[in-house]
Amino acid sequence: MRLRRLAPLLVVAALAGCGGHSAQKVPPGAIAVVGDRAVPRAALDAELVRSRRAYQARGQAFPARGTTAYRRLEDAAVRLVVDRARLEVEAKRAGIVIPDSRVDAGLRRLRDTTFGGDVARYRAQLAMTGMTDADVREAIRTQLLADALRGRHIQPAAVVYAPGFEP
Repeated sequence: MRLRRLAPLLVVAALAGCGGHSAQKVPPGAIAVVGDRAVPRAALDAELVRSRRAYQARGQAFPARGTTAYRRLEDAAVRLVVDRARLEVEAKRAGIVIPDSRVDAGLRRLRDTTFGGDVARYRAQLAMTGMTDADVREAIRTQLLADALRGRHIQPAAVVYAPGFEP
C-alpha cells in the first residue's frame, strides 16, 4: 500500500534526476545558448575589444582583468551579446529579415541627421568613440530588429549560460 502512494513520487524524482535530456548544454567555446543558437566566446571578446577601443579613444585606462570594474564591464558585454542573439533568434522565429539595404538607409539617415551628410565628420566621430563602420551597422541592424519585433507576442528565446557567464 505504501509503495503505491510513493510510486508517483519516485517517478517524479527519477525524472527530475534525468534532467540531461531536456537541459541544454553550452558547447565548448560558447558563453551561452539562446534558443538553439550558441553565442561564441569570440562575440564576447569582440565586444570587449570594442569597449577597449572606446576607453582608449577617450584617453581612459581600460579596467584591469580581475577587478570589479572589469567584471561589471564583462557582465554588460555578456548581456549585450546575449540580447543581440535573442533578438536574432526571435526575429527568425517571427520571419523578420532586415536586408542590407535597410541598414544602408539607416546609416545614411544617421549621417544626414547627425552629421549633415558630412562623411568626414562621421568618420571623425567614429575615431573619437573607438567605433568602426561595422559597429555602427550592427547597432542599426539591432535597432531595426528590435523595432520590427516591438508589439509582437513572441515566445522569448530561452537562455542557458555557461558557468561563470551568468550576469
